[in-house]
Amino acid sequence: MVESIDQYRQLLQLFDKVGVPRDTRWRSLLLFLREIKDYPHISDVQKITVQNLLTAIFASRDYSEESLHQILAAYQECMVAPYRKKIESILQELAGMVREFQNLLSTRSGDLNALEETAVGIVEDIFSTADKPHRLRESFARVKKLLADDIHSLENMAASDPLTGIANRRAFDEFMEKAVQAWREKRRPMRLAIFDIDFFKRFNDEHGHRIGDQVLVVVAKLLSKGARTLVRPDDALVARYGGEEFVMVVSGDEASRLPEIVEQIRQSVKQFNFLIRDADGNVVESGLHISVSAGIAAADPEWHGAWQENITDCADKALYYAKSNGRDLAVEYLHDEEPTCRVVKLSAPVRNFTANVTKDGACIPAGDCLPPRARQRERRRAAQSS
Repeated sequence: MVESIDQYRQLLQLFDKVGVPRDTRWRSLLLFLREIKDYPHISDVQKITVQNLLTAIFASRDYSEESLHQILAAYQECMVAPYRKKIESILQELAGMVREFQNLLSTRSGDLNALEETAVGIVEDIFSTADKPHRLRESFARVKKLLADDIHSLENMAASDPLTGIANRRAFDEFMEKAVQAWREKRRPMRLAIFDIDFFKRFNDEHGHRIGDQVLVVVAKLLSKGARTLVRPDDALVARYGGEEFVMVVSGDEASRLPEIVEQIRQSVKQFNFLIRDADGNVVESGLHISVSAGIAAADPEWHGAWQENITDCADKALYYAKSNGRDLAVEYLHDEEPTCRVVKLSAPVRNFTANVTKDGACIPAGDCLPPRARQRERRRAAQSS
């Protein structure tokens, strides 16, 4: 406790040196932002964003009332953004379900009208008394079958992404819950991969949302094709996680194959030639290519709770490393004494040493992932010191 008090005294002295006013609000805010890195429920991306915010405060030395409100707003946006993305995805799914349900109601209204006309016609037919019950049963049987089909369609609708046709976030959560239970109770291995389309917003802005939607559909199909290479495809699930993010979960003996499948999918996406056609079907642009980054993680027996959150967080860390080191990479999170991430390669074994991720394949320590400019500065310092 004494050490902690001494540390805070040193921090307050540092605040005096760099010109932080003796305003309780500013000093409390700076101390709070500094401690964010120790909060386990906050993602690494959020922690880095907050630390960059803290650095910007000291660099600008702007401690005005306006600056205080701007910093608080930026912090709030950092904390809320991930949840807003999830809510938007859920709302899109619900909107699609409502539209489909309305279409079903409209269709069945016509079917019921037809049933009414058929039933009235049968009853009014005075020349065929004997087969009236049989004909009525057939009419009602047809409508019952249609209603049963509707129930099945609604069940599929509730578990499917309306754009891509693959599983949605709701189905993913349910599958993950069962996979986690099987991993804990039956020791069935489990791995998760999170995919993110690189520079998707820029692609959308350049080519329009209609073409962007086609990209999402193609990526979903390539992921589904990859999942079908498993001996037991029922042990895997491909889902749209939200926006331009997708997930693949594999439970069981083939979970160890997930890194290999993810790398094959990454290569397939990169090689895919996208075409843009006009309303008449004529190709107006070709040779368009996109890439995906992916993070992969396995369940760790050392975890004591929050299993789904932990595996998602580890896969997200690997994805962040891929994004921070050039994109277009499949990166696996490794649960070592000092957790590392490695770039997945199929043609040659990955070199296993502590370094920044490169396209040659390497490992990086979890927690030492620097942005490109920061890595350049570190290299210059190392060269000067040597």
